[in-house]
Order: sequence, then structure tokens, then C-alpha cells
Amino acid sequence: MSLLVPRKISWPGLLVFIAASIFTLYAALAPGDDTAGLIPWDKAKHFIVFYGLTFLATLALPKSRFWKIGVVLLAFGIGIEILQGLPIVGRDADIFDIVADGLGVGFFFGPMVVRDWLDGVARR
Repeated sequence: MSLLVPRKISWPGLLVFIAASIFTLYAALAPGDDTAGLIPWDKAKHFIVFYGLTFLATLALPKSRFWKIGVVLLAFGIGIEILQGLPIVGRDADIFDIVADGLGVGFFFGPMVVRDWLDGVARR
């Protein structure tokens, strides 16, 4: 295998993505912090985190299709909300957190999807 052939997985990128995902899971399941912090609105935090995770996932898996990365990240967000809904965790599940997660993923991929669509229209 030549070193010039693009790989399906960027191992350093994958390690960063996994570390960010583990941190996200930890932060989501840790006891709630009522302080405002840098970003006071919870939904904005979800949007930013999933936008960033989508960016890291595309770096880690450059040959993957957008929809596959999106589905996996959305499932991760749903899983977090299910875990937060468990009484032992002591957090509250919120369907709008999943919406914010999905918007973060969608806003990252949106420009790429539009670009691909416009390229397809231009070729016709």
C-alpha cells in the first residue's frame, strides 16, 4: 500500500474524536452545574458540542458519508438523553437537547451538502 493513498481512517483524528466523545459523555452525565458559565444557554452548548464532534468525526473518517456520521452522532445524542433520564444519574432528559444536537450536525454538513448539490446541478 502506497503512502500516498488516502486512508479511510485518520488514526490521530480518531483518537481526538474518541477523547472528545468520552469527555462529552462525562460532562453530560456528571452532576449538573447551575452556574451560567461561558455559554449560559444549554441548547447552545449542545449545538456547539455536536458541531465540534461532527468536525472531528469528518477529520477522523474522511472517506465516510455525511449521513452515516450524522446518524451515529445523533444516536450518541439520543443515548446521552436516555442515560440522563435514568433516576440514578440525577439529570433531566430533554427532547430539545436532541434537536439542538441534530442542528449542530446539520449546520456543519449543510454547506457541504449544498455545495455537492450545486455541483450536480452545474454538471447537468
